[in-house]
Amino acid sequence: MDTIRAAQTETDEASSYLERFGDLTLSSLLDIRPELDKAKVRLQLSGQETWKISVVLNELSRVRRTFVTIKDLYPSLFSISQDVKPFSSLAQEIERCVNQDGDILDDASINIAAIRREKIELQKTINKVLQDILGNETYSRALQDHIITTRNDRYVIPVKREFKDTIQSVVHDQSDSGMTLFVEPTRVIDLNNRLQILQSDEKKEIARILLYLTDLIAKAAPDIEKSLGVAGHLDFTLAKGRLARLWHGTRPLISPNLETNLRNVRNPFVEDCVPISFTIGKDYFMVIITGPNTGGKTVTLKTLGLTVLLSKAGLFIPASEGSTVGLYDDVYVDIGDEQSIEQSLSTFSAHMSNIVHILDRATRYSLVLLDELGVGTDPEEGSAIATGIVDFLYQKRITTVITTHYSSLKLLAYRYEQVRNASVGFDVETLRPTYELILGSPGESHAFTICERLGLPDAILALAHDELSNEHKATTELMSRIVTDSQEISHTKEALTVNQQELDKLREDYEQKLALLEANEKQELKMAHAEAQRIVDDVSRRMDDLMKQYQEALKNQPQAAHDVKQAVEATREELVQQAEPYDDKPAFTPIEEIHPGDLVIITSVNKQAIVIDVLKDKRKLILQSGSMRTTVPEALVRKLTDAELNSYENRAMQYSGAREPTLPFVPMKIDLHGSRVDEALEKLDKYIDVAYLSGLSFVYIVHGKGTGILRKQIHEFLKTLPSIDHFSFSSPEEGGDGVTIAYFK
Repeated sequence: MDTIRAAQTETDEASSYLERFGDLTLSSLLDIRPELDKAKVRLQLSGQETWKISVVLNELSRVRRTFVTIKDLYPSLFSISQDVKPFSSLAQEIERCVNQDGDILDDASINIAAIRREKIELQKTINKVLQDILGNETYSRALQDHIITTRNDRYVIPVKREFKDTIQSVVHDQSDSGMTLFVEPTRVIDLNNRLQILQSDEKKEIARILLYLTDLIAKAAPDIEKSLGVAGHLDFTLAKGRLARLWHGTRPLISPNLETNLRNVRNPFVEDCVPISFTIGKDYFMVIITGPNTGGKTVTLKTLGLTVLLSKAGLFIPASEGSTVGLYDDVYVDIGDEQSIEQSLSTFSAHMSNIVHILDRATRYSLVLLDELGVGTDPEEGSAIATGIVDFLYQKRITTVITTHYSSLKLLAYRYEQVRNASVGFDVETLRPTYELILGSPGESHAFTICERLGLPDAILALAHDELSNEHKATTELMSRIVTDSQEISHTKEALTVNQQELDKLREDYEQKLALLEANEKQELKMAHAEAQRIVDDVSRRMDDLMKQYQEALKNQPQAAHDVKQAVEATREELVQQAEPYDDKPAFTPIEEIHPGDLVIITSVNKQAIVIDVLKDKRKLILQSGSMRTTVPEALVRKLTDAELNSYENRAMQYSGAREPTLPFVPMKIDLHGSRVDEALEKLDKYIDVAYLSGLSFVYIVHGKGTGILRKQIHEFLKTLPSIDHFSFSSPEEGGDGVTIAYFK
């Protein structure tokens, strides 16, 4: 599953990148494997071959640079691209020595530059000597033309055959007619000899330079091949992004529980395809689709199989957001007419051979798609065989979707709890299929209706109806009653749903009114206590005045004054206590400040829990505490403070022996995400001791998903602790495989 999710993330990022920055073509990634193979065995590469390699190296460097500046936006694409090695220095060295035509440049070496300079000067000298001969009046009659040309890489001039002895020379060639000779005057023989030597030296130096480049390429060949593989992966990922955009695809959720829920899925290879919705795997794992021919049964099977395979490949599917695809190990399909004259296979034999293969290999985690099961033989026998195959698949609990015309298979949905009928829509008025898929209701072939609308005589229809077996008629009548009953049940269920919704609305209104009454009561109590406080203050002031009067009046009776004062003070204290400010309910955290994953206290029971979901519209929270899940009003939940979350960290570990539930507060969750392994294990060791001694039954350990290294080390560490009974991943809502729940003994 992790592999599929990683591939989906790559597709997601590729689609987003293409939408934001446009297409990234890698057309310069030429196939240089033959050239690399030659270099690795030190077969000298040509100039054109080395230049071709430099083009690829520059393209690889461009790929690496492209995603550096956007690594935060597309971390997966960035990670792939950075596995491409930088080859800019090797490409620059090749380009220093070779041009795009494969010619060796003068800057390739000091020797090649010196040889070519000397060649140029020597060619100028030879040309000057030959020009002097051509311009000499003495030889004008002997010359065929005033041009300088080459034969056998030696400079020559054309002379007439009858005047060949006029110029002292060596003949190198003649014209097709034989009337013109191409001769090398003796005055340039030594110069031409020197030029031949320089040309030989140049070829040797070129060979040396190409061999030098070949050796450089050979050393880098393993990294180049690996980088080409990475670039190919990146090119494939971008292709997935292009396909997702072309199909307007969405990222499906992957269900390890083999639950598939497709919303408005389309077959991208069917023009003007009608979207269908399809569900299997939760309440039932087998669907039998019936209905008329050309109604879309086979297209439904193909669409389902294609969608599952697209998901397994990490591709997006042509469906609405929120679609879920089960994680099947394999998809087995029997669709189409596979009869073979060469193999002497009839339609039935071909299908059965394929089905036998499927039944032998399909597992509990497979998806099996069977089209027109049991056709191609006697209908009664075919129906019996088809029923047996369905029974076999049901007993093995293999997720299966079947299309059929057999009425006996339709009845299986009423025999087995986890089998459902489905039908494809058909408009009997227009005699055209609607291509809709209707789950829960068996379809009809509409053969008699179609024939009647097409004009088949009533007498023939009557005779045909009489030919139907009593069993078929009974089955058809039973199916009709079942469909009618199912529709009535569906209508009743809809009515109950509406009633339930009304009850929920009434309960919600009641709770709101109750909350309002409580708030009003609270306000009235506060006002009453405020009034009582005002009265007490007034009485206290009056009593102070009375005390002064008593003191004046009873100066000669100090004991009596003292007794009166004590009585007055006691009365005032009693009034003050009765008028204490209203004691508010326990403090709670506003629901806007709470998010899924937070650690909270349920104040009514003083118990910790993890927030699974926040229902802001209802002012309620869905909480998880171990195996217990509950929905609690906002007013009964308080979010843990940072001080409480860290309260265990500085506590000295001075406890030992039995667990002591009277220890100070310890949070039931520790977050180690992003910590180094050694740091995380040190924190966890301390936390586990304190949590165990404080009386907690279990704790949540947040380590994240990432590469899985931290998770693996934490699991290995937990195995060594005597206080831990067992541990497992949390539910998807609590963090999935990014969170581990450890249970104490």
